[in-house]
Amino acid sequence: MTAADCPVVPVVPVVPEGYLLTTRELRLRRWQDAGLCGATGHTHADHVVLFPSSGSAVVQTGSADTEQRQQRHRLTVGQGLWLPAGTPHACPPGEETVLCALFIDPDAWSRTVCAAPATAVTGTSVHAVTVPASLRELLLHLAYREMPDDRRIRAQQVCLELLADARYDSADVPTVHDTFLAPVTGAVLGDPSDSRTLEDWAWLMKTSPRTISRRFRADTGMGFAQWRTSVRMTVAVRMLADGSPVGVVARRVGYATVSAFSAAFLRATGRRPTRVVDVEDAPDPENPPYLRERRVG
Repeated sequence: MTAADCPVVPVVPVVPEGYLLTTRELRLRRWQDAGLCGATGHTHADHVVLFPSSGSAVVQTGSADTEQRQQRHRLTVGQGLWLPAGTPHACPPGEETVLCALFIDPDAWSRTVCAAPATAVTGTSVHAVTVPASLRELLLHLAYREMPDDRRIRAQQVCLELLADARYDSADVPTVHDTFLAPVTGAVLGDPSDSRTLEDWAWLMKTSPRTISRRFRADTGMGFAQWRTSVRMTVAVRMLADGSPVGVVARRVGYATVSAFSAAFLRATGRRPTRVVDVEDAPDPENPPYLRERRVG
């Protein structure tokens, strides 16, 4: 992308006046709709979270003629990319992909972050986010269903809080339905530290690594290694939220060193493992988070 490809931030935001957010499915030709994301470089007045509801997608960010470094981000179901307002980006279309764009009013986001716990994601830089099935379905439900304005705004606020609360940021692991892969998935889900390679599994299952890889990608939209990392990060977030030391978590999910685990965790979640739960806000078994009174912004 070049500076010429990235027009100035639009004067009119995508989010309708009076609402907090809006979600659009970017399907093939519709990706070029005015004001939405397309294959050429552009920016938005709103914050944007891009996430696939099926298949996998590539998002390009940055510009060769700006201080923002150019990067390519590959997303699969359960993964999203946070783009602060004004971030140059492009979304090349894919025939088997449904990419969704969640546009967020910057003022609504600021209010949400101010009312969120100390671990809240500020959203001031491009970073990976988790879009679990529950949040994904709620966003798409809001996109296509009519409802009273007051109910819609309450539901939109819940969506913002789910995005803002870093304590619940974890990988969303796609369910594997292919029974052929059951030996592999069962082993990894039972023991995330299982380090057997595709070649190891191919030998055990009397098949080829390419066959296992192809069937994983057909069923989940991601390769075996990426799927296993999603499992590991999900387990890691849960253990960290329960107060387990980083070193213990690293070994439990298959990393030989804390530094290797921290680097993998940062790539997957956009933050370091020490930031999942604030030390002063560690879980109290007699006062779990879901029973605590929450401040409303």
